Amino acid sequence: MKKIISVLALSLFAATAAFAAEGKVVSVADGQAVVEMGADAKFKAGAKVKLNGKAGKVTAVDGAKLTIQAPNAADLKAGDAVKVDKAAAALQGC
Repeated sequence: MKKIISVLALSLFAATAAFAAEGKVVSVADGQAVVEMGADAKFKAGAKVKLNGKAGKVTAVDGAKLTIQAPNAADLKAGDAVKVDKAAAALQGC
């Protein structure tokens, strides 16, 4: 039983870590931040993400630039390094 729990915990951690990406803020306006990501980051418009740990949503994708609407976007400045994670799906209860 401990082995199964350990494997599940490691799988969850690995899956979470695989979706994290770092980027740099290009501009901020109207509660949205434009973030330049690496070429390997794959996000689609409408995707739910976390911008530095706060829930947000990708509103536009232009090549390697993402426009993310998030409550903490106004606190960012151009040139800031940010972490963008794919948000985990909501857990369904019984």
